[in-house]
Amino acid sequence: MDKKIVVFAANECSPEKEKYYYSLAYQTGKLLAKAGFITVTGGGPGLMNEVSRGAYEAGGRTIGICLDVPGRKHSEFLTEKNMYYELNVRQERLLEMADGFISLPGGIGTLYEVVAVLALKRKGDLDRKKPLILVDTIYDHLDKLLEVLQENGLMGREVRSYYSMVKTAEEAIKLISEYFNT
Repeated sequence: MDKKIVVFAANECSPEKEKYYYSLAYQTGKLLAKAGFITVTGGGPGLMNEVSRGAYEAGGRTIGICLDVPGRKHSEFLTEKNMYYELNVRQERLLEMADGFISLPGGIGTLYEVVAVLALKRKGDLDRKKPLILVDTIYDHLDKLLEVLQENGLMGREVRSYYSMVKTAEEAIKLISEYFNT
C-alpha cells in the first residue's frame, strides 16, 4: 500500500510521562508499518522519533518532513528526510501529502496541526472524509472546547464530525485500516 499517514506528535515530553507517551508513539508507528502504511512525521525528536522508530523497526517506510530548528536533532529512523526552513511551508507539505492523519498527544505545534486540518476541512480545501484520528483521552479537552464553541454559536455542528477519537494506537490503526479497506 502506498497510503501516507501523517502522524502529528510532540517533540518533547516530561520525563515522568515518557514511558507512557513514548510507548503509545512507538506502537502507533509499528502498527502503521505492519498494516502497510507509509508513516510520515515532522521528523523531530520526542514522540515523533518514537513513531518513526516503531515504523522503521517494523520494516516500514518512514518520511520526515523536518523543520530546521537550531539545535534540534532529527530522527535517525527515517528512510526519507525532507528539510524545510519555514514552518508554514513545512505544514503545507505535511497537509498536502497526507492520505490520512493520526494525532498523538503534543504541544502547541500539534494543536496547530490538528486545528489546521479542521479549518481546511471546514473550508472545503481538504477532503472532509479524509480521516483525522485523535488518540488518547488528552483530546477529550479539545472536544469539549469545540462543543462549547458550537453551543455558543461560534462554530458549526459539522466540525465535530471531521475527526474521530480513540484511546489506543490499536483502535487508531483499526479505524484507518477500515477507512482504506485494508
